[in-house]
Amino acid sequence: MALLEANINGEWIDLPTPSPSNYSTTYTNLEDTYRTASGFLVREIIRANLAKVFCGWNGLTGEQVALLSSLYDLSSFRLRYTDNFNNRVIKTMYTGVLDGKAALMNPEDFTIKIRTGVQMNFIEV
Repeated sequence: MALLEANINGEWIDLPTPSPSNYSTTYTNLEDTYRTASGFLVREIIRANLAKVFCGWNGLTGEQVALLSSLYDLSSFRLRYTDNFNNRVIKTMYTGVLDGKAALMNPEDFTIKIRTGVQMNFIEV
């Protein structure tokens, strides 16, 4: 069992474990907030308590980055993770943009061997 597991095509796949200092979960509201012509604030909560999982990794291999990239191509998938209450939960998620830097590159064929500073967010559908 891994900290993060993704269900792709009915199969649970272990995702790389994020750095402890770069793993956090939070909950947010999907809302429509605006001011009326007379200046009153109107806040409509469309959906409450949407989960967001923030992850950062150091030293990922090309295969690990490719796995995370494949999640970005999906419109949604099931993610199993540990939440703020220390419970293992499963939620339908999509991903934010995958970002990172090349730390070790092979100068002969220009393949990236190690990536660092990799970040990706998982957002509840």
